[in-house]
Amino acid sequence: MSAASNPSCAGSGHDRNGMAGDRQPVLAVLVLYQVEASSSPALMSFVQALGETGLASQFRLLIYDNSPSRSSVPDTMPLPSSYIHDPANGGLTGAYNAALRLAEKEGHEWLLLLDQDTALNAAYLKTLWLNLPEAARNPRCAAMVPKLISRNKIISPARVLWGGCLRSVGRKFTGIPPWEIMALNSGTLLRVSAIRAVAGFSPIFWLDYLDHWLFNRLYRADYLVYVLDAVLLHELSVKSMGSMSVARYQNILLAEGDFYKCCKSQSENLIYRLRLLARAIKMFFVPNRRKLFLPTVRHLANNIRQKVSLSVADH
Repeated sequence: MSAASNPSCAGSGHDRNGMAGDRQPVLAVLVLYQVEASSSPALMSFVQALGETGLASQFRLLIYDNSPSRSSVPDTMPLPSSYIHDPANGGLTGAYNAALRLAEKEGHEWLLLLDQDTALNAAYLKTLWLNLPEAARNPRCAAMVPKLISRNKIISPARVLWGGCLRSVGRKFTGIPPWEIMALNSGTLLRVSAIRAVAGFSPIFWLDYLDHWLFNRLYRADYLVYVLDAVLLHELSVKSMGSMSVARYQNILLAEGDFYKCCKSQSENLIYRLRLLARAIKMFFVPNRRKLFLPTVRHLANNIRQKVSLSVADH
């Protein structure tokens, strides 16, 4: 049984610094893949930010490693920590659900999602901690999210428009928006009870579109999201469509299609198909994206066939 499917995770890792009985309000989970924990920029920046803010006593850390081989973990950490190695690679869902179970077991109220593509800073942690009491007092507030910047542009959070289009929030926006919002996983703080209320992290979206699914579920369950006045630099795992492999793109397409089928209306799925068609046409005329043209067309055709099949079955 892999760590991702083991409810206790007791045999899949090790604890450090005597965590038994500790009740820090926040459990942070750092997900790694083919990156050494001891040299992870995300881990090093988190440790440094904790030192600068003096908040180490308020956090507990779970390092969840999806790499084929075990990673080396620093011998000393400024906060209670544990390590789980999952060579079967349960993706983000496996790691997050393991962290969710651990948070519930140990009584942590909040779960902080980290990944190896984001560097934390002291300003973010200070802002998070300053605003946490306000969010904690509002049981409808399920998440607190920073602004993630890539190439000098805000890539998260974003307002969800009808049809599934996204529009990034402004740099000056802070607080709880009155509209549906989507945010990337990294740097997001989640209320443990709210995540359990939406049945945890979906195994369908084991890697891609998990964040889209989660925030859609929270919105539909009438939860709120607090946008922090804090900025983090985020390195996109997929830097551009032109450099993406066909296999990677096909995985994203499958998750994207599943997300629209389970979370969007029939009319929004129709808009999605039109957007797929427009995407395919654009790819055909851009040389470094032409390799993605046929996978897009096949995905569109499969999506239409599945819709037709469902319609026939309904009648």
